[in-house]
Amino acid sequence: MLAYSFAGMAQLCHLNARYEERTSKVIFDWNMIRHSTKTAYVLLKSTDTKTWTEIVTDKVRRNYTPEDVFDYDERVSRDQKFFYRLKIIDENNETVTVSNTVTISTEAEQNTWVIYPNPVNNILHLSCQGSNIINGVINVTVQDITGKIVIRFRAASINRKLEIPVSQLLRGMYIVQISITNEIVMTQKFLKQP
Repeated sequence: MLAYSFAGMAQLCHLNARYEERTSKVIFDWNMIRHSTKTAYVLLKSTDTKTWTEIVTDKVRRNYTPEDVFDYDERVSRDQKFFYRLKIIDENNETVTVSNTVTISTEAEQNTWVIYPNPVNNILHLSCQGSNIINGVINVTVQDITGKIVIRFRAASINRKLEIPVSQLLRGMYIVQISITNEIVMTQKFLKQP
């Protein structure tokens, strides 16, 4: 599920996360936003998308730009599903914007998606690694660094290898996201070269 900024709020900040099975950690990175006042971030976690808990908070308010990227990692238990999102707050602790919601499953025997090449010139390849059945339509979106969707692509669940033409994109950083039945299964950055 993509979560866009609320009406009247600043542009979307984008949260990326992946589960590293070897260390039992969720690895995060995100970009910040430019806002008229100083802002800070709060990383939130949920197991049901109804109750959210702060897991890390930036105590210092700063003037950020979209080029400011941060990272964090958290050790999690296995065989569970977690939801994460980022809230950007201003000097008055008012919410400026909320990022996309990322779903992380630490259950064994899950499919994982790999993208290549990265950097890419013409065709971005997406490959599903794993033997589990894909239940639902595969939805792929490509966003620029500001969160604007520049490519939408749909494929039947029988496809385990996808090719996304990206030759028309301008040089720069992009975010590819795969969702199946409204659940985000992969979010990753890639660099488009001329």
